[in-house]
Amino acid sequence: MHTSGRIGAEALKKYRTSPIGGMGHAGELETSYMLHLRPDLCKMEKVVDETDFVATPDYYMDWIEGGSLVANPPWDDDTKTGAYGAGSHATAEKGKLWLEAAIQEKADHVEQIHEQHERREKRRNAGYGLWGKFK
Repeated sequence: MHTSGRIGAEALKKYRTSPIGGMGHAGELETSYMLHLRPDLCKMEKVVDETDFVATPDYYMDWIEGGSLVANPPWDDDTKTGAYGAGSHATAEKGKLWLEAAIQEKADHVEQIHEQHERREKRRNAGYGLWGKFK
């Protein structure tokens, strides 16, 4: 679940312990999710933190702190193992907290979409804008 909205981003900032670069693939966030949801699949003794990426001030890999430039170079340029982050910082507790924040964020999005739909329907039914011209 993506956590970049106001609820998720705040939760990430609050509980995060990894440095910039620690929240990529197989990093603190994804590994925390897995430790919460399926700890039987996690082999923490095999986790390798990889945060030494070919980066610039505007391009670096991180879930919440990522730069403004998005590119997709070959992963082999930046990672020996396929990890992009600091999975050693992961905990099941963080995974639970972050997942709850992501779920709340998505539930709020659904409520907002529903509320917008109802408001738009009211306008249409009242003949607002172009809708009123084609009745």
